[in-house]
Amino acid sequence: MARPHGLLRAGYPYLKTLGMRRITNFPADIAFAKDDTALILCRSEGVAIIRIWPLEDMEQQTDDLKSIGSYGTDDGQFQWPVQIITNDAGDIFVSDEATNRITKFNEAGEFVSKWGTTGDAEGQFNGPTGIAFNPDGNMVVVDSKNHRIQEYTVDGEYIGGFGSHGSEPGQIDLPWGLHVDELGDIYVADWGNHRFQVFSSNGELKNVVGAFGTGEGQFNRPTGIAVDNHGDIYVADWGNDRVQMYNSEGHYIQSFRGDASLSRVARSYMLTNAVSNRLRETGRIEQEKYLRRPRSVRIDDEFRLFIPDYETYRVQIYQKDFIPLDKSQFAEPLRNPTLEVT
Repeated sequence: MARPHGLLRAGYPYLKTLGMRRITNFPADIAFAKDDTALILCRSEGVAIIRIWPLEDMEQQTDDLKSIGSYGTDDGQFQWPVQIITNDAGDIFVSDEATNRITKFNEAGEFVSKWGTTGDAEGQFNGPTGIAFNPDGNMVVVDSKNHRIQEYTVDGEYIGGFGSHGSEPGQIDLPWGLHVDELGDIYVADWGNHRFQVFSSNGELKNVVGAFGTGEGQFNRPTGIAVDNHGDIYVADWGNDRVQMYNSEGHYIQSFRGDASLSRVARSYMLTNAVSNRLRETGRIEQEKYLRRPRSVRIDDEFRLFIPDYETYRVQIYQKDFIPLDKSQFAEPLRNPTLEVT
């Protein structure tokens, strides 16, 4: 899908919320299966699981809620899973920063394989976090505590990598989230440096955006990062409880701070729990809508923005409203600035 020449940005309204406390606790990331379901990766102390969740949400909690994986170190288990992705075949891949490995499941959720060893040599990990496929079908992995980016085949064969520890442009410090766009460019959430950076497929620096702070275009420990088919960039600004949006050139567009309503499954639960209803009646409802420590951000082919709301146990969804513009509908950049004399 080619990027449009320009965009008429008509808005980005809140759409709905998925999940609730106790069944989607601490959602760290989300991916999408073929059958209009979401794969919600949940992680907390002693708990690590992938919830299979319908995108229209569930009407009520069921005892046979489907899931994949569990907490542990055996095959098909996780300890501190970070990101989840799928390929065109429906296979599922999960990074685990505690066990220093990538785990693969098939479309049915059955364990297939795992790979990764602990260390700092080429092809080894110390805290793998962000993962993404590049246009060649290989997997790009953030090796966080080794402060580098590595590329592998889907079977775990090391291809190459780049990156060094530091704060200068092109250097990274405990990087976290990762996205590879359709052009092969690699977007890295540079957690320790409070910014994101963009690299070419061979590691050449293309852009550096952000600094520490709470203002527009500033970050406090950015975690997840995603890029849509227009080239717009979304960054989970973990420490500032928000997601920030930028255009393809890295110019700030807007922030998402949370607009959550009750999900369908939460509504059903509330209607059968009188105590929760009383607490909600006397509570401060405005505070309930905000994001709390989002660790990831994802956007699908329908331009729906998914924000795993980590400390509120849900996923908030927004819908991009836009009109693509061709060259005749979009003015060229101004050649001269407007000068004012005072």
